[in-house]
Amino acid sequence: MFTTPLTLLLLLAVGICHGTESIELERKLTARLNPHCPEDVCTPNGTDVTVIHIRADSAKDTIHYVWDFTGKPTILVALTDKSATLDIQWDDFLGGKPESVRFSKQPVYTFMTVINRIFQFDDIGDTGTITNQSKAFVYDPHTFAWNRTLLWASERDVMLAINAKNDFLFKLNAFSMRDHGLDFPHLLHSSNSTQVDIVFNNVSSKFDRPRFALELLFVVSEQAVAGSDFEITKRKSLDDEHTPGIFEIIDVLSPGAFKFSAGGFIEYRPVSYTHPERDVSTSTETHQSEPQTVESPANALNSTLAYAIYGQELDRLLVQGMNISFGFSGDGFYTKTNYTTMTFQVGVGMPPVEQLSAFVLIVAGIGIGVPLVMLVFGGGYVCLRKMRARGGTNV
Repeated sequence: MFTTPLTLLLLLAVGICHGTESIELERKLTARLNPHCPEDVCTPNGTDVTVIHIRADSAKDTIHYVWDFTGKPTILVALTDKSATLDIQWDDFLGGKPESVRFSKQPVYTFMTVINRIFQFDDIGDTGTITNQSKAFVYDPHTFAWNRTLLWASERDVMLAINAKNDFLFKLNAFSMRDHGLDFPHLLHSSNSTQVDIVFNNVSSKFDRPRFALELLFVVSEQAVAGSDFEITKRKSLDDEHTPGIFEIIDVLSPGAFKFSAGGFIEYRPVSYTHPERDVSTSTETHQSEPQTVESPANALNSTLAYAIYGQELDRLLVQGMNISFGFSGDGFYTKTNYTTMTFQVGVGMPPVEQLSAFVLIVAGIGIGVPLVMLVFGGGYVCLRKMRARGGTNV
């Protein structure tokens, strides 16, 4: 059977796609709300205490995700062996005592992201960037009264929706396999990461030109060493198939991601949306500061899951923070729509790398293959005509 170049290209595209899927590491998810918390402390159906523990088990290890909304919102990702368990001493934990949360075995690596503060700032220069000189109103998430509206779990996916007075909306997801998120900006996740989506929804304006910014703190199980800092890398995606108009991906990587067999990251696309209908027309930009070392981490994080695990040891660990602000010149500030989003993911290892999808490969194959086929058959036809013409002149 004759195989055209177009057929070969299509077979190659499908083969690459299936080959990539076949090597994906999948995990089985098991989620628990307030695990082993006494009923007199955590009511079974109440929303006053929200700690979600998720085991993501593979054939060789386990990743523990903890989503904690008892203090400042904290997302923990811990890589352990399969036999390790998590124990929470609830009275001590809710009392803010150190070492009240423990693993039965020392984790291979832990990475925590703490939503330390939320700023509403007056963007006088209309730049979208918060500075040390910006006039700002500070929201301390530790004081928020959280209302859990959804907790859904299966072996493949876990989702939590929680809010504070419907002003600050959080949605968190854990995944069992590599795929893109359902909502824009459709981040590519793996089974080694958890996604956080934040919405600032109809928050009362404090200024005439208001914008929002997040202060994120990062805590990793690496010793603080001079010259060892988190690193921001910006890389171009292969196409904008999943997030139209946005070709850039930003990774904030711990030193261990480069130096050791284990490390951690947060990842996001530098885009925010100003309307629930997320698309190119409702998008705006994000801006990030360089990571800075946090002074006296044990004091700065004394109302977080990080302190409950590490206590005063935080002063010896690598703890850094950065700001991410939203908006760009001419977008009308926050008051134009009273809606702003931030989506990022937290994980261990290296961030997943975008690859061209089967659809894009097939389209590219058709775009290259059709002209190639036409060229081959057209050239063959011309050569055949010339050969016949020459044959007709022989005596």
